[in-house]
Amino acid sequence: MLEFVSQLINGLAIGNVYALLALGYTLVFGVARLINFAQGSVFMFGAYIAWTAVALWNLPLGLAFVLAVLCSALLGLLMDAVALRPLQKGPQIAPLLSTLALSIILDRAAELIWSPATRSFPSPLAGTVWRVGGAFISAVDVVIFAAGLLTMAGLAWFLKSTWTGKAIRATAQDPEAAQQVGIDVARVRRLTFGLAAGLGGTGGVLVGMYYQSIFPSMGLPYGLKGFAAALLGGITSTPGAVAGGMLLGIFESLASAYAGTGYRDLVAYVLLMLVLLWRPRGLFGDRRLDGLGGSQAASGAVPGTSPLASAAAGAAAPRFTLRPRAWHVAAALALAALLPLATRDFYALQVAVTAVIFGTLALSLTLISGSAGQISLGHAALFGVGAYTTAILARNFGLPSEVVLAASGLLAAAAGVLTSLPTLRLSGHTVVVATLAVGQIVHLVFLNWISVTRGPMGIPGIPAPEFAVAARTPLWDLSHHYWLALAVLAVALFIGRRLLTSPMGRAWRAIREDRLAAQAAGIPASRYLSLVYGVGGFLAGLAGSLYAYLLSFVSPDSFYTDTSILVLTMAVLGGLGNLAGAVIGGAALASLPELFRPLADYRLIVYGLVLLVCVRFRPQGIGGTE
Repeated sequence: MLEFVSQLINGLAIGNVYALLALGYTLVFGVARLINFAQGSVFMFGAYIAWTAVALWNLPLGLAFVLAVLCSALLGLLMDAVALRPLQKGPQIAPLLSTLALSIILDRAAELIWSPATRSFPSPLAGTVWRVGGAFISAVDVVIFAAGLLTMAGLAWFLKSTWTGKAIRATAQDPEAAQQVGIDVARVRRLTFGLAAGLGGTGGVLVGMYYQSIFPSMGLPYGLKGFAAALLGGITSTPGAVAGGMLLGIFESLASAYAGTGYRDLVAYVLLMLVLLWRPRGLFGDRRLDGLGGSQAASGAVPGTSPLASAAAGAAAPRFTLRPRAWHVAAALALAALLPLATRDFYALQVAVTAVIFGTLALSLTLISGSAGQISLGHAALFGVGAYTTAILARNFGLPSEVVLAASGLLAAAAGVLTSLPTLRLSGHTVVVATLAVGQIVHLVFLNWISVTRGPMGIPGIPAPEFAVAARTPLWDLSHHYWLALAVLAVALFIGRRLLTSPMGRAWRAIREDRLAAQAAGIPASRYLSLVYGVGGFLAGLAGSLYAYLLSFVSPDSFYTDTSILVLTMAVLGGLGNLAGAVIGGAALASLPELFRPLADYRLIVYGLVLLVCVRFRPQGIGGTE
């Protein structure tokens, strides 16, 4: 019983942090109808500002706390002004992608400024612990409870009792009506982004105090859990955000204590999936979820238009659209095949193989996201399934590469179909969240299924490709890897082109543009969406297989959410739905850091900036959308 009470206290403490993050998501979604995926990065930024003030400038922790909150709020205002406000009249997908780009930039900037190493967060209260009825309560717990509850109570008073707070609530309820009665909606939006960022910074400082350590990549997991808490309580409800944060903290703490620490993170993502499927408006939310998407319980029996529908809306018609004919593609592939004859440089060939593999991976995603309108942030999971299948079958069983490649593609296709099942009743941005949760769950499987995947140690010693038709001769030479990857890319292009020009491809585009109309026209949307996830998974599995063969090693680190974001960036850069554009975008972004090695440390910042510029000035991508 005492253990249960102690874990309950721990859960409520971390639940306060989740509640603060959830409130930030709720405020921004209410006013801007936007999921701010950069909220976790602001949370991390606030923690580092406080650490800098205390550890380097020798400021008192209280003053550092205030400074961190103010700097975080200013960062929120800057993000809105630079990357979000200009996109208000653009495609629905643009602001969402911009927040992803901002998250990439901020996380990498933190590594460059403060180093990737974990920093010890100074907490003068860490050694103070009281025993209350057999349970232990630390001074840090008390401070977190007090700071969290005071912040939430102050926010509640602000929203209900002040004119500005009432203006925020009115704007969230009906922006047009609010503007008609004289409310400056643009000013309210700016204030809301600043307020949400301040809440994120507050949470970052509290987490630093609680765990006494911070690191640059802490923003993504905490940001996702904060969003899970917002959805659990109801993303349109501030009391729901608080309740969701507390419940999530309690569930996590109990799971960690009684099931093992490996299940702590799994609880958050499983809860998120359950909420999306059975009560997408949350415990206290209402039905105003049109901007978010939703399922049957939220926005009708059949989900409607994808945020990727008419992705070029709001932008000028592109002067150039990439529409290569079959012989153009064949000629380009034949020319590319000559590269190993032109150079034997090991490094250049390795870059070329990587570029071709990621070109195939970007092509697989553009089928799902560009053609069918399903924004997937779990694609790295399918990539990883293919890689791990190859590692196990080739290393442990010594199977020929024909069998290994086929099995990798088929298992990834099956995983893709399974990934689609939770999303079939969802639409809009909830698809993003669902695929992201699935990707995180699969990554945790890679990390914790040690008997099969070897956990964080990974699987080394993957042999070179050996084809039975070539008398099982190992293909050690990089030129052979390159030609194999190029052959797989050619097959992927052929499959993709045949599908997109078939009735199935037209059905996918119809579902993307208006799922309700497609369903009314007799198109079985769920069946076609499962098929596109299966095809995309098959091609991603082939890319994963080639990746495992190339590196001779796989580990969970290669298949985290940042890989999914990178692949989505490649697809957007090339032009969603444009196969040739996706290949060019994938190859370009995979090669970019290698071609400019002095800028290798800035690779992710370059990715983020490319994505920002692309969604701002050419949402159609390099090749244009199809």
